[in-house]
Amino acid sequence: MGNENSGRWTSPGAKTTVEQCYALDIADWRREGLLQPGTRRSGFWGWRDVGTGNVMHRIGYGIDIRVDPHARLAYEVPRTGECMNYRLDLVCTCPNYGGQRWWFVCPGLVSGACGRRVRKLYLASGEEYFGCRRCCDLRYASQREDYAHRAMSKAQAIRVRLGGSAAMVDEFPPKPKRMWWKTYRLLQARSEELRLKSLQIALRSYARRYYYP
Repeated sequence: MGNENSGRWTSPGAKTTVEQCYALDIADWRREGLLQPGTRRSGFWGWRDVGTGNVMHRIGYGIDIRVDPHARLAYEVPRTGECMNYRLDLVCTCPNYGGQRWWFVCPGLVSGACGRRVRKLYLASGEEYFGCRRCCDLRYASQREDYAHRAMSKAQAIRVRLGGSAAMVDEFPPKPKRMWWKTYRLLQARSEELRLKSLQIALRSYARRYYYP
């Protein structure tokens, strides 16, 4: 069975993360012995729910590592049930330290021609084809969390600029002398906007991690 990237939760206006997608990792294929030179194999690859252990989704594959290394993927699109069947090219490189390293060639069916060599391909929510992270316009969950910290830092910087404390539990600092009321109210609104945005991102991350495994 495949890895445990089985989260399917999304939030309005937020970029989809790799953790919310079904992922194919060619390193898993290699560990399973599916990339032996001169062989042809077929079977199924699936993803289990980490909480229940039930299979959430699976795909059929045919892998041909003979003259022209490639795979064929066959599956139903999770949301629509549409049947997909298409070719996926594979390439092998030889690192300087020896051995072999296998890669997927992104088919570019999500956003046009791609052809990048990648270790992982993703099936994002609402998409029909697997693609690389760039083609699927995916983010990592940690990037959302980093943005939450940046938003909170900006909100604190406004407080300090106005002569107050960076502690968000303290009252918002009063208007400094010689500052226009319009400027002060804009800064106050911006600080509150950033604070709320940071909290929303943090709550989404918490919900995704503990309530939507």
